[in-house]
Amino acid sequence: MILQAISTNLIPEDISLAIPGNLGFFEFLIVFSFALHILFVNITVGSSVLAVFQEIKGMSKKNKQIDAVAQQLADHTSIMKSIAVVLGIAPLLLISVIYTQYFYSSTNLIGKAWLALLGILIVAFLILYLYKFSWEKMQGGKKGLHVLIGAVGSIMLLFVPLIFIVNVVSMLYPEMWAGSKGFFHSLTYYPQIWQRYIHFILASFAGAGIYLYFWNRRLDRKVDNMSPDEMSSEEKKENKEIQKRAKKVGATTVMITTALQLVAGTALLMSFEKEIMMLYMGEDMLLTTLLMSSILLTLVLLFLVYRLGKTDSKGAFIGSVVVFLVILGVMGWMRHELRESYLGDYLEANPRTTEKVLPVLEEDGEVELLDEEEIDAKEDAEATEEEADADSDAAVEEDAEETTDEEADAEAEKADEEAEETTEA
Repeated sequence: MILQAISTNLIPEDISLAIPGNLGFFEFLIVFSFALHILFVNITVGSSVLAVFQEIKGMSKKNKQIDAVAQQLADHTSIMKSIAVVLGIAPLLLISVIYTQYFYSSTNLIGKAWLALLGILIVAFLILYLYKFSWEKMQGGKKGLHVLIGAVGSIMLLFVPLIFIVNVVSMLYPEMWAGSKGFFHSLTYYPQIWQRYIHFILASFAGAGIYLYFWNRRLDRKVDNMSPDEMSSEEKKENKEIQKRAKKVGATTVMITTALQLVAGTALLMSFEKEIMMLYMGEDMLLTTLLMSSILLTLVLLFLVYRLGKTDSKGAFIGSVVVFLVILGVMGWMRHELRESYLGDYLEANPRTTEKVLPVLEEDGEVELLDEEEIDAKEDAEATEEEADADSDAAVEEDAEETTDEEADAEAEKADEEAEETTEA
């Protein structure tokens, strides 16, 4: 109770500007837009790391086909990151609007790291561009330096999600804000930071693996449709080998990381507060259904990817992509419900501004902020008070008129009496 009281005092009042739309619609938008954003973030992060791993593997085995797969991954990293950045604008704006009091507070607690994001991203992207465009020039003796460039860019890229995770986890624990001492302290201060990070990294490898398989399956069909004038039989054979290897790398990556997600997801669930964890284990029907659905879909994905690696069938491929995207959507929904579960009590004590608030100038010169309902109620009260004043004034006037008439009658009677007395005299 003491921590609850302290945290309530630390939570600022919401700004007077109302949420500019239906709250339920905004909640749908944040789930949908975040799912789109995180898909391309996963592909970007996973592809950059896989590119470095494959290049090292190609160097150690002196295999040009493995090196070609690594180059393909590096090429697509720079494309995916641009899409990821653009798609990240919507969820960032939405979380700022829906959870203003909590998101801005948690952002202030890691302010230096948050401001450093822009610089880290710019440098990481520039390094990864260098990694991509210097591939052919840095063959042979410069290959080790080239791997180092890619590793530095990938490590910087891996650091960025950690900042976001600290921010969104911090906003769930207002009772711990008073003891927070910045970003690096928060890494071990708040619960579930590293469990979430591992969950994210595994999802990134799975996303990159799915995309790698998709892209090479597309290239495979494209090569098959080329005429001998466009590509020689030897070139076709070499390209087919590269695509076969890339698809194998993609399917294997998805299989391993998806299987590990069952362990990482369990660890993440166990890191929640007991009351929250039990919501996913039978106390809340919606959350329990979402959790069970995600586990079932993960098992289905493992089966489909296993079949895909064995048969390369169109049905297994389409099924794998569809199930992966559904899992991504379910995870985004669970993420939102988790946030609502953690902040539910705080939102009741510190409600959002969901209605328009207007400034009203009081008689004493002070400005009071009232929503539309309060303004209507105040206007009704003022109108009632004016009617009461008018009725009171009317009653007073009637009393005054009655008094005047009585006085006039009394004066007339007195005059008549005086006239009679005069006549008699």
